[in-house]
Amino acid sequence: DRKYTKPKICPLMEVMMNKRMTVDLGMLISFLVLLDYRLVRNFGHETLALVFFFLFLIHTWFNRQWYASLPRGRWNMDRKLTFLADLLLLGSFAAVMASGFMISHTLPTGMQKAPLLAHQIHHVAGYVMVIALGFHLGLHWSSILPRLERGMGFSKIPHLSLLYKVLVILLTAGGIYFSFYYSLGSRLLLLRIPNARSIPVTLWTFTFGHLLIMSLYAAGAYYVQKFFRQRKRRPART
Repeated sequence: DRKYTKPKICPLMEVMMNKRMTVDLGMLISFLVLLDYRLVRNFGHETLALVFFFLFLIHTWFNRQWYASLPRGRWNMDRKLTFLADLLLLGSFAAVMASGFMISHTLPTGMQKAPLLAHQIHHVAGYVMVIALGFHLGLHWSSILPRLERGMGFSKIPHLSLLYKVLVILLTAGGIYFSFYYSLGSRLLLLRIPNARSIPVTLWTFTFGHLLIMSLYAAGAYYVQKFFRQRKRRPART
């Protein structure tokens, strides 16, 4: 009898078959695309927002142990950073969804004349979510990266550590550039942006640019977390 051998699966497909990774990737893509209201228009924006909302519910179900573990265990600096980042993310998400239901043009929850404050909260909280998602990804990157390396076979690449450092520098530089290009600070503070509508943009450049902005904050959170972890391991001086 011939011995059964398990068919080989493409590394990318192996990663995609992981339910959690698929949901997280779907959330990331839908969020980045729905941000570009100018190109996806109102219907696309609200449809993708609902997709993101349902994926968030699935993500929460997958990670429900996190909520149950909050009262237990020791609260070291690593855990405090993660909690604060997740709290910022959950708070901004709640503000976006609550204001979104109020100003919706499609859902029956939308008010005919929504107050200006609801539009402002929706606008600011959406960009806070960009930063908070970056923090969230950065603080969980040490657990995400090994799964990616195993699934994609990255561990076989020579000088991988050096390549990671170069990639972080490029992502950080790109994040800083696009933060100024899209006037992120002005958007967060609701300041007027001169010639905002004349900024040349496509869906690809907008999505890629905001991914780099998110990567900037992810890199910052990752290295702050790494600093505190190394400080904890360092023997105390006598």
